[in-house]
Amino acid sequence: MLEATENRRNQPLRHFDPQTTMTNCSLKRSSRFFSVVFSALAFFVAGASTAQQVPPKTAESVPAQSKSQPGAAAPVPSAAPATTGTSPTESNPAGNAERSKSIVEHLNAVLRFYHDAASPTIQKVGEPSDTIYRDQTATLATQIAGFAFQSAKAEAELMHGQSPAGQASVSDQSQAQRLRSTLDSTSQRIAQLKAQDAELQSQLATASARTAPALRQQRQDIQGELELQSAIQDALQKVSSVSSISNETGFLAQVSQLEQSAPGLIAGKPAVGATLESLSAAKSAGVTSQAGVLFSLLGTRQSIEGLLKEEDSLHQQAVSLHDPLVSILRKKIAEGEALAQQTSGATVGSLSPASAATGAQSAGANLAATRKNFDDLTTTFKRISAASIPLSQEITAIEQGRANLQAWYTAVNDEYISILHSLLLRVAGIAAALLIIFILGEGWRRATTKYVRDIRRRRQLMVVRRLVIGFLSGLVMIFGLVSQFSSLATFAGFITAGLAVGLQTILLSVAAYFFIIGRYGVKVGDRITVAGVTGDVAEVGLVRFYMLELAGSGTDLYPSGRIAVFSNAVLFQAGTPLYKQLPGTEYLWHEMTVKLNPGAEFQPAMETMLKSVQGVYDTYREQIERQHQVLESWMDTSFDVPSIQSSLQLADAGPQFWIRFPVLIREINAIDDKMNRALMHAIESDEKTKGAVAAPPVIKAAVKG
Repeated sequence: MLEATENRRNQPLRHFDPQTTMTNCSLKRSSRFFSVVFSALAFFVAGASTAQQVPPKTAESVPAQSKSQPGAAAPVPSAAPATTGTSPTESNPAGNAERSKSIVEHLNAVLRFYHDAASPTIQKVGEPSDTIYRDQTATLATQIAGFAFQSAKAEAELMHGQSPAGQASVSDQSQAQRLRSTLDSTSQRIAQLKAQDAELQSQLATASARTAPALRQQRQDIQGELELQSAIQDALQKVSSVSSISNETGFLAQVSQLEQSAPGLIAGKPAVGATLESLSAAKSAGVTSQAGVLFSLLGTRQSIEGLLKEEDSLHQQAVSLHDPLVSILRKKIAEGEALAQQTSGATVGSLSPASAATGAQSAGANLAATRKNFDDLTTTFKRISAASIPLSQEITAIEQGRANLQAWYTAVNDEYISILHSLLLRVAGIAAALLIIFILGEGWRRATTKYVRDIRRRRQLMVVRRLVIGFLSGLVMIFGLVSQFSSLATFAGFITAGLAVGLQTILLSVAAYFFIIGRYGVKVGDRITVAGVTGDVAEVGLVRFYMLELAGSGTDLYPSGRIAVFSNAVLFQAGTPLYKQLPGTEYLWHEMTVKLNPGAEFQPAMETMLKSVQGVYDTYREQIERQHQVLESWMDTSFDVPSIQSSLQLADAGPQFWIRFPVLIREINAIDDKMNRALMHAIESDEKTKGAVAAPPVIKAAVKG
């Protein structure tokens, strides 16, 4: 300390100059002010940036200032002009074009996310908390879009001012202003001329004969000038309209057009979604309603997953756009801090009386240059931060939106699982009820097969079984699938009316089925004739019946190999009668005719032929009588016993012997053959009978079929 004091004593006394001292103090105050300003800006950028922080530059990167010579004033180093780093937004046309393309892609992605997040169809069923998640997502999407367009406009203005087109736009704008000024002056001149023309017209109305020609000439001149000014106005309006259209181009206009494509974004109000349906009501609904809710929640979950992917892409794009701006801001802050350190380190040394004025002038010039550099740095910082800060806010909003979407996805996934469990339980209940019904139906079938011997009754019970099982199964399905029975009743009424009109033939067939299986109905094995077709019944269904067709004519019927299918509704058709056997019988009536000679003795021949027919009939008469007994028991009344009937008939061709006898359906051909053989043998063996018969016997069916 003593040595330092001794050194100070040995130094020569400095010359005190008030002007130099004031300049030095002003320089120090300015350096301290700008140092504080840029330190605050550095802190702001460090807090606003979400990207990875870059260590700020230290004072070691600043070039060391030259040391002052002993006994001379240390001159303040002149601050170098503020330099700007190369970036997509500064003096780089190729980089500006690439960045403009990236910004437009980002804005398109933001608009897609905005529309998707504001869609009212994202979720239709859910809990009240889902409404909060949905509205919060729409609000954050609006904020994200607003920040994105705010940043894009700031960058567009920055690029517009730096590009040659932006610099030329000033002259274009002044030209448009001159054009507008000329158009306004022309309009004013036209208004003045019209007023003068109206005034001259009023003067002509009261002018004398001496002054009228001069007034007319003056009015013609005014009208000519008026036409000229009108033509000039039309031309200027056309040029002005084209100029206004041509000015709306470039990156800034593209950003504005994208923003106008979302009216709700300009208003700043997110879309209000519809009220969600209650999830608790869906849990107590039927299978169809729960399945609809399940698929709706599945679609909601997929939509939220899509929104999460879109937000991840938006976050990546925003960070890639934000990082270059943050780097520029950090560079400007570092330059400002370096400039402030240079300014604060510069002092005015001791000056001789002769160089005091020169040092003061040099210090003033350096102070002005330093102030200009600070102003340039501040202007550049404000313009770039105007684009960087909205991007920082957008990134923050995206992160908040992602957290909100994740919470929403978790809630929807829990709702989906709860509805899925409820649906599975209801389906399991329906399956159990149907299983019980089918078990009871199987028991019914086995009991009917075991204890009911009558085939016809067995088929009827089986049909009733099918109806009962179908009815109970329908009830289970209706109560399991449908929950809103009030609307179901109205819907069922319309459906019933439509079915009655559209399915009237089927409904008529179902109604006819109960008549067909009735007491005098048709059963399998019956030979029937319907619509001119004869055959044996093969199956009787609920809607139609099937029979094996028989071809041929008269008594010669044989299977054709085809199955005839008829609707049960044929029973109610008046023009299509149905013929069948009597209940419990399987026989038909055949007729035999034998032509006789007019001059012969008929009675012995008739007795001989009748005796031969009776002999054949006796071979199967017992079966016919047994079937007749079954018929009487079935009908609960008495009928004549079937027997052979004969008579002598007089026809146009002469007398003939007519015989009518019953035949078994299953043995028609065999019985007819026996009858023919027996009759021919009787005729050939008796001469009187042979002489009385004029032609061989003919056998035919008493009725068709």
